[in-house]
Amino acid sequence: MPLNTLKFRWLIRAGFVLAIALTLFFGVRTVASLFYWSNPDLVDRQIEGWMPVGYVGRSWDIPRDDMIAITGIETPPWRGLSIEQIAEDRGIPLEVFIAQLLVDIQAYRDAQHD
Repeated sequence: MPLNTLKFRWLIRAGFVLAIALTLFFGVRTVASLFYWSNPDLVDRQIEGWMPVGYVGRSWDIPRDDMIAITGIETPPWRGLSIEQIAEDRGIPLEVFIAQLLVDIQAYRDAQHD
């Protein structure tokens, strides 16, 4: 066999193995996420300082962009910012920030039901 044919077969096999690995990775991740978020204890979970903004939004069923607007984060990267970090950046006690966040979330929900 010519050398090019062997390289081509190797590339096809490597690509196939990579495709299977990525499919398994994202499949397991999706199933794990479905099981995790189907837990009713996570719906409207009490907000704590360690929680990232996206986690709070997911728990309270608020789209990501709306949750970012509610928290008032203006500059990227917002991903991974915890509620505690946002409160610290603003110089607000965590409890006060969480209380205001709950008021804003309720106002958002009321506006969605109108």
